Amino acid sequence: MASDDPELQKKLQQLMAEVDTEAAPASVSPISYSSKPTVSSPKKGFLERLRGNLLLPLQILAIPWTQEIIDQVFFQGRWNLPVYPRSIEGIPGIFLSAFSHGDFGHLIGNSIAFAIFSWLILTKSKRDYWITFCIGWIGGGFASWLLGPQSVHGLSGVVYTLFGYLLFIGWLERRFVPDPDVKFEVFERLNLGAEKLNDQEVRNCVYRGNYNELLRLLS
Repeated sequence: MASDDPELQKKLQQLMAEVDTEAAPASVSPISYSSKPTVSSPKKGFLERLRGNLLLPLQILAIPWTQEIIDQVFFQGRWNLPVYPRSIEGIPGIFLSAFSHGDFGHLIGNSIAFAIFSWLILTKSKRDYWITFCIGWIGGGFASWLLGPQSVHGLSGVVYTLFGYLLFIGWLERRFVPDPDVKFEVFERLNLGAEKLNDQEVRNCVYRGNYNELLRLLS
């Protein structure tokens, strides 16, 4: 019988083996991902920017507060860093006077207004904030040295500059308060912390520079 032929049986076995090999599914090696792509969360980025904006004015305020604490504790209020107009010894005050205050009342009043105005500007642009801050700090110090009637110190010049920027942006966007008396009252209460004026604050209020002109222009 043909089924007893060994050679035929061998060929049939080879043929069946080839058929089984072709019918078997090809093995697919699993794809391994070494790392997942990192996608930044918009919410996380916003919270990080918000936290940075909230901390920035407080970090700046740490400078005058440290100076005032050292002044009151170790020097009994005699370690002041004012800018003396039109004098060689007054040049360092161009850079230092903004971070020196007469007492804690003066510093608290400036700190409240500085923080509020800083946060308002930072919601728009950190770049605009730094430019405005430097103009009020160095530009205000130089203007006081060049044009000031007497020695002054404090963050008032920076606060006026920040407030002027907000008024200017409000004018551009037609969102500012139309009554100049209301604008000035709000600013004064924020800047002075609703406290009685001391001698230094009276001098600061008298010497506002172009602030009154700005209010008249915007009214």
